[in-house]
Amino acid sequence: MAEVSSRAGYLTIDAMVGLTITTLAVGAAVSLASLAVTRMAQVRDRLTAARIASDIYEDLYAGRRPKGRGAGATEGRPWSYVIGSADTHQNPSVARHGFITVDRRTREDLVLEVYLPPDPAIRSSN
Repeated sequence: MAEVSSRAGYLTIDAMVGLTITTLAVGAAVSLASLAVTRMAQVRDRLTAARIASDIYEDLYAGRRPKGRGAGATEGRPWSYVIGSADTHQNPSVARHGFITVDRRTREDLVLEVYLPPDPAIRSSN
């Protein structure tokens, strides 16, 4: 009879060890899934901000946005730009220089320093 009760104790310990390992494995899986979801949201945020900045850059490059200051929102994300002349006393230039800033929800704002060619010539309506 002593053998039966000592064997029951080992079965209880085996069951407790099995439950502990299962609990740790499930906890690690949930933590990994949470980390993956967080990283995906950060990547999506970064890509959206980069796409918006690219659209603004293309508009500035083509002359569809005026030089100076501009601001707005795209897809609920605020953005702004400041474009001026790249001309300095040491480096005369007709190029344009400035910054494009796009709000990022998960980290600091995306800020791009840009250099653009001179303003495109305005076509005559004739």
